[in-house]
Amino acid sequence: MHSSPLFFLFALLATLLLFVFSILAHELGHAAVVALLLGRRAVFEIRAGSITFLRWKKLAIGILPIWGYVRFDEDKASMTDWRLIFAAGPAASVLTAYVFLGLHYLPFAENWRQVFFIMAMANFALAGFNLIPIPPLDGWKIVESYLPLLGINMTKEGRARLYKWGMVFITVASFLFIFLSGFYRG
Repeated sequence: MHSSPLFFLFALLATLLLFVFSILAHELGHAAVVALLLGRRAVFEIRAGSITFLRWKKLAIGILPIWGYVRFDEDKASMTDWRLIFAAGPAASVLTAYVFLGLHYLPFAENWRQVFFIMAMANFALAGFNLIPIPPLDGWKIVESYLPLLGINMTKEGRARLYKWGMVFITVASFLFIFLSGFYRG
């Protein structure tokens, strides 16, 4: 049994990096479809995590697996492109989940097999969560692509405001869920 502070620090860092990797895979799914449909120059920035510790060209990687996004030339994207772009992130998360699930079945030490299984489930959850139609999640962006068909056209300012309040809602709802579910009770 490992109980040293150094082992705990290593486990914490490894866990954070695996979660950041999962967010990065999700965002790279978006970026790959943007590059395929609109060209590589249409991708301005790919970010996974916060508190940046690595920056390379258009890529920024942070240590805290809190959020990720791809900034791209939205004006060049048709509504069909928009749907494909925002479905690609959850699809990449599902693919990443299956990679972790595959690693789980390989002959690694039991604790690593558990980590891989947990990461597989986390990536399935990331895909599902992102498909919820709440701004600014991918599910909302897919729904948003259908709004012009209903005669609803959003301005960039209106979209930004909606995304901001959606983030507030997601943050508050997440904390309430953790508080009310007793997630941290022993």
